[in-house]
Amino acid sequence: MMEVPHPPHRVVIIGGGISGLALAHRLSELRREHHLPLELTLLEAHERVGGVIETQQHDGWLLESGPDAFLSEKPWAVDLCRRLGMTEQLIETQSSFRRSFVLLRGRLVQIPQGWYLIAPSRLSTLWRTPLLSVSGKLRMAMEPLIPSRRAADDESMASFLRRRVGQEALERIGQPMIGGIYTADPETLSLQATFPQFAQMERTHGSILRGLWAQRQQRGQATRAASGPRYSLFLTLRHGLQTLVDALVRAMMPSVSLRCRAVVAGISRTRTWTLTLEDGGTLEAETLCLALPAHRAATLLKEVTPPLAQMLAAIPYASVATVNMAFRAADVPRPLDGFGVVIPAIERRRIVGCTCASLKFPGRAPQGTVLLRAFVGGALDHQWYELDDQAMAQMVREELYLLFGIEHPPLLTSIRRFPQAMPQYLVGHLERLAAIETHAERTPGLYLTGNGYRGIGIPDCIHQAELTAQRIMERLVAFQPHAPVSATS
Repeated sequence: MMEVPHPPHRVVIIGGGISGLALAHRLSELRREHHLPLELTLLEAHERVGGVIETQQHDGWLLESGPDAFLSEKPWAVDLCRRLGMTEQLIETQSSFRRSFVLLRGRLVQIPQGWYLIAPSRLSTLWRTPLLSVSGKLRMAMEPLIPSRRAADDESMASFLRRRVGQEALERIGQPMIGGIYTADPETLSLQATFPQFAQMERTHGSILRGLWAQRQQRGQATRAASGPRYSLFLTLRHGLQTLVDALVRAMMPSVSLRCRAVVAGISRTRTWTLTLEDGGTLEAETLCLALPAHRAATLLKEVTPPLAQMLAAIPYASVATVNMAFRAADVPRPLDGFGVVIPAIERRRIVGCTCASLKFPGRAPQGTVLLRAFVGGALDHQWYELDDQAMAQMVREELYLLFGIEHPPLLTSIRRFPQAMPQYLVGHLERLAAIETHAERTPGLYLTGNGYRGIGIPDCIHQAELTAQRIMERLVAFQPHAPVSATS
């Protein structure tokens, strides 16, 4: 008698952004924990993995083409860095510049300390800020007296803010702060899918302001009782976020077969999944994971499950561009003196906002220079994204002149475009997502993950990917034979 080993279960992941990489890495970890035979393949259509995460080094400047940081409040990115042995590479924002601004009638106004996105945790900061008129301040101060909404269904962020804090606060603070995160139109942005904590505050405390005051007290108590490291709100890695991508690739090798420039032309399903590649090759898999934007997943699934593909295609995306420009510090007459500025739509400018990378994190620019990152496009300003590179660079220079008085040409310009990269969580997003997940569960061996579903930030994508890996592993373990199969030699 001899034991016949169970053949390895084949899993194919399509998409090599942070979601696909985190999924593959977690599956490789779980495989070792469960001693499960698993054949893992990750396919990426482009020549590099990492998706929108891309760090460039150029003559002493460190340029982040996509995101430059992640939230420390959401623990999943920090935990992944710890498991990868990268804790010592985590760096915080520079404490002396931890302030941001809003453009108000052409001038930069600092967002008061203690504000949480749309409202103050102390009323004293409300009375002092020039961001709102006297009537706007009185309207916000009345927020605890506004009756709570009885309906439990979703509503737009604009509707919520207009109802709770007034039109002026929406236009001058809410729209640029929240729209800047999601590059979205708050008139269509889902409250429940983006900032459910505000809806919870209204339900629990009857007021955003009362909720923020209670939260401040709880945070103070937790801080006094806490032990261990505490980070600032935003973190990054010393040599750029690309090092997280590189570390994930190293950690999963050689247990994961990583193939770049592998474009999937079509998929079909009989008893297993069959993937046809543009180069004519094919792959077979029992489990298929689409770590892709929803619209790209829809294209691949339209022949396999048309209703699911139709629902995925209904999630809209916006295009954005990041423009890095470096200047001599002496050529910047009005320095930003903070992390960045968000620009309300009512200011009618052509960029969404701008950050000063050389002040936000150390080691981003040579001594005596300033590195700025401007953001172009999104749901409200898509027409500026359509400019060619030369016109976009000139437009950004004109905007930086109006903001900071910069007349001299930049020492360096880098433009990176991300077409259809930012999902728009419209009102009712969670209901649509529930229907998508129900249909996906009816398709054996199919899993979806990515920024189109339950959060757009790096920690959210990592968390969703790792939960997906856990679900896959639970299913595989459940179907794994409990004892080896015997055969006569």
